[in-house]
Amino acid sequence: MIEVGVVNNLLVERVTSEGFFLKGAESEENVFMSMASAPADTVKGIKVDVFVYTDKSDNLVATTRIPKAIAGEYALMSVVTSKEFGAFFDWGFDKDLLVPGNEMKVKVQCAEEHVVRVCVDEMDRVFGTTKLGEFIENSDFDIYEDDKVDICPVQKTDLGYRCIINKKFIGMIYTNEIFVPIEIEAVYQGVVKKIREDGLVDVALQVQGFKNLLSSKNTILEYLESVGGKSDLDDKANPADVKKALGMSKQTFKRVIGMLFKDKKINFTRPGIELRLKSEVEKKKI
Repeated sequence: MIEVGVVNNLLVERVTSEGFFLKGAESEENVFMSMASAPADTVKGIKVDVFVYTDKSDNLVATTRIPKAIAGEYALMSVVTSKEFGAFFDWGFDKDLLVPGNEMKVKVQCAEEHVVRVCVDEMDRVFGTTKLGEFIENSDFDIYEDDKVDICPVQKTDLGYRCIINKKFIGMIYTNEIFVPIEIEAVYQGVVKKIREDGLVDVALQVQGFKNLLSSKNTILEYLESVGGKSDLDDKANPADVKKALGMSKQTFKRVIGMLFKDKKINFTRPGIELRLKSEVEKKKI
């Protein structure tokens, strides 16, 4: 069966002067892919991954160009044209995505950016919606707490950054847990902190718990090596200075330097810390 609005792996069954006819593994249904939409090495008998959608005449067509989001996914999209009946959004595709007027949470204007969910109607037409509440509340989660996920920040808020997670879920990174510069629409690796009852997901960029402490140990030791073995930072340091130098919270920094001291990896110099090996070498030279 050929599915509309998603990526299908289809067989090139027939070649014509205008393009290719593709067929599903368990279906006699065909979909057309033009020469312009196909890779140069496309030949009869191979399988290709294609995005399937309907053209202006409601005919099924395929292309190897994949949009920013497929059916069931979210993406940050900009408004190309706003009309009375709806608006067209740029979703990184040849054909702009229509968000009908009755699928808009608020009236949109050209050049605005909004989070859009891609959907397919009963006529197999692909459309978008900015009314996300129902989809968020009814999220079918295939992720769990502590899972590694792709996090795409899409909007800065008073609490932090609203994010799209694995393209399929909406959530937040909170300001007090951000220790690196954030760029809108960049994709970061992170972990799931909590899946909330309202369908939203709390995520963090750093690994949580004990794994975070182990990672932070290495970060501090590498930092000390890079600055000659000594630093003015210690448990009395300004939190902003710790965040700028190490990309971690003051709380994590204090816990980790305590662990490093117990491990005999660093000494406290009051103020500051230094690599223990370096200090011991200097003492031997004296």
